[in-house]
Amino acid sequence: MRTALLLLLVCSFSIAKGQASRPVDPYSEIGITGGYSYYVGDLNPYIHFGARKKIAFGALYRRNITQRHTLRFHLMRMKVEAFDSDSNDPMRVNRNLNFRTNITEASMLLEINFYEYRLGRLGKGFTPYIFGGLAYFQFNPEAELDGNYFELRPLGTEGQGANTYAKGQISIPFGLGLKSGFTKRIALNLEWGIRKTFTDYLDDVSAYYADPDLIREQSGNLGRDLADRTITPIGPGGVNTGMQRGDPERNDWYIYSGIILTVRLGKDSNGCWR
Repeated sequence: MRTALLLLLVCSFSIAKGQASRPVDPYSEIGITGGYSYYVGDLNPYIHFGARKKIAFGALYRRNITQRHTLRFHLMRMKVEAFDSDSNDPMRVNRNLNFRTNITEASMLLEINFYEYRLGRLGKGFTPYIFGGLAYFQFNPEAELDGNYFELRPLGTEGQGANTYAKGQISIPFGLGLKSGFTKRIALNLEWGIRKTFTDYLDDVSAYYADPDLIREQSGNLGRDLADRTITPIGPGGVNTGMQRGDPERNDWYIYSGIILTVRLGKDSNGCWR
């Protein structure tokens, strides 16, 4: 993940420095997007395209500043989930955790085109691009137990108590795509983007098993049952307190891949609708 982010930053700098972008009359687009989302974290540390995928959708506004640079404001609704039972790792299967969460995201992005691009202009209606920016997202993880789902954040499953994590967080979206003019006013994009977060609790799993008696005092038997679901205890004497529950050194990520359909607004530079 970090290597991908570094490569995109290097590519962005190289394109911006090495290829001049001629100014154009700025124009705007509005659009919708649809595809799928998934997550990488403590319950799915390695798998990308084979991870559990959920439907994602959103709406966006684009302002094309030059033929190489576009500002984008994007609203997204996504869902991610993961189950230890899907793993081939016996230790994760034994941990037996699961989660799901809806994600609502608002982002501001900068797109950098590899080629000069202008919707509706012959010979300039296709380009690969990269993008990056800043996003605010909200999430609220839940876990399944006996066929029912329960919110995890209020339970403090790792002994956080009142010092639990915030549901609103900042992320850094970045990725790549292809954009093409479908008609003189309609564009179609394919895009894949990663969101780097600064929380390890997207899945409500981060560090170590807390004392089950402490969990029960704070959030009752439900909290205790959802905090430690190991099939066979791994700690001495059958108690997991202090044993590793997640990986506190790595934060969680969520990913979106999909299609963007946009429509150009307003008049072209010749003063006519196209």
